[in-house]
Amino acid sequence: MKPTMKIEQIAEVVPASDGEAIVVKADVLLGDQRTAVEIAIATDLAARVAIELLATTAMARAERDGLEPALEVLAAAVVASGCADKVRLQLLFEQGNVLPVEVPVDAAKALQRGLTDELTSIPPKPLQ
Repeated sequence: MKPTMKIEQIAEVVPASDGEAIVVKADVLLGDQRTAVEIAIATDLAARVAIELLATTAMARAERDGLEPALEVLAAAVVASGCADKVRLQLLFEQGNVLPVEVPVDAAKALQRGLTDELTSIPPKPLQ
């Protein structure tokens, strides 16, 4: 039977010197032995890998909690983008991880309307 590899800690994520890949430097548990590895992810696949990892995390939590799959975000913020027709959402996850997401202004306005509609439909909690 092949040993399983479990990433124990991510030490660093850096671009490869040629810009063709993102290199994840991590400590892994291979079988029962801890070792350092570097995993190169082709730059054009990096976003898909990130999305797949997030989606898989959401599915695992959904199975655990008995809910529809969703990521658990602790906080969100909107900050200026370097582009006039976009805004940047910053999603804060457990352990301080932040995912910056560039969103077109029209999509951000639609999100704002959706949030306003949803939040106004939630009855206020009684004071304790």
